[in-house]
Amino acid sequence: MSDLLDQLNDEEETAVVTITDTDGKTGEYEFLDLVFLGDRQFAVVSPTDSDGDVVIFRVMQYEAGEAYIRVHDDVTLLRVFDVFRLKNEDEFDFD
Repeated sequence: MSDLLDQLNDEEETAVVTITDTDGKTGEYEFLDLVFLGDRQFAVVSPTDSDGDVVIFRVMQYEAGEAYIRVHDDVTLLRVFDVFRLKNEDEFDFD
């Protein structure tokens, strides 16, 4: 199981996770979903201090744990968000 999923399983009421990205920036995010594109895994999250903004991190698995790399590539962002939107069309209002 991934470190992120372990953290989610430890949460009782809210799905708030703390992520430190590869730049060393730590933030609290509301976990929305894990999305897979081929063999790549992405975490779709929303900063707890935002009004619906979405941030996407690529989840990299290593022996020592996971690394979270913020996605900046527009093509990848759109592909991941499209999968997220299709999976969650009944959960969220995308208008």
